[in-house]
Amino acid sequence: MSEPTNESQIEQRDAAIGKLAARLGVRAERGRRFAELTSLRVGGSIDWVISPETEAQAAGVVHALGEAGIGWRALGSGSNVLADDCEHHYVVLSLKDLKGEVHFDGQLVQVSAGYSLPRLCVDVARQGLSGIEGLGGIPGTVGGALWMNAGAYEHEIGKVTETVRVARGGQVVEIRGSTVQWNYRHASFAEGELLLGAVLRLQPDDPEKILARMEEAKSRRMATQPHGGRSAGCFFKNPPESSVGTGKIIDEMGMKGARRGTAVVSPVHANFIVTEGENARAEDALALAEEIRERVKREQGIELEYEVELWRSNGPPKRDPDVPE
Repeated sequence: MSEPTNESQIEQRDAAIGKLAARLGVRAERGRRFAELTSLRVGGSIDWVISPETEAQAAGVVHALGEAGIGWRALGSGSNVLADDCEHHYVVLSLKDLKGEVHFDGQLVQVSAGYSLPRLCVDVARQGLSGIEGLGGIPGTVGGALWMNAGAYEHEIGKVTETVRVARGGQVVEIRGSTVQWNYRHASFAEGELLLGAVLRLQPDDPEKILARMEEAKSRRMATQPHGGRSAGCFFKNPPESSVGTGKIIDEMGMKGARRGTAVVSPVHANFIVTEGENARAEDALALAEEIRERVKREQGIELEYEVELWRSNGPPKRDPDVPE
């Protein structure tokens, strides 16, 4: 089933979604907006939000959606997403309830995709396990961290990932982390791949030393990044061809505090765009981001690449890669 274009097709699709949600025992909601579900607090209406609570449920949902030809996208905490202001006619698969319990087996740590990344960093530190403490200040979920190979302060989650659990053919399948290409803020998972969890291999260390390193990283973040505002973290990746970070490049162009409607370049860190007001709009944030990119390209000859994920209402929805089109 392609994107519905008339009332009859919409009714058929909605009936199919309702039936599969009931059959699989998952919560399905109508009437939600991305402005409620993302840290930027912007974005338009969503046709359906489905919230599985187990990895098996999530795998079953995306397989059933794929068989029905219904497009979907997976959303964790929404801390790295800019969704546009239009109507989004696909299913949002919310992974916020896919938390479960963290399981420890020596140096191995098993965790589900919806688990909070900052909370996981604290949990493993208390167990005397090191290797991800630099990630403690990154908001979001483990699944989002895996998808973009989140990193900070010389730590990257890909470096410590033993295995990843993904949804394939309606089942939970485990793949080795060594088969994934872990690049700068990008991992080689295919479009349409749903990440369900992972096993991390960490290194033993003194819990007090680990927590001290976490506090040091936290202090550095507090001194250099905006807090309390509505942002999606760093908007752009650091350009590989430059020894200067993106924030400094934008700052040196005098764009700190630049505003487009309800979006502002943070006066604290120029690689952060924050939104303001009850009726903040994604189009303002995107217009400001595109102005930054255009100026950097024109004045520095550098093509900035987005670190934030841009979700457009007419973009290609994800489907289970193991279900034929």
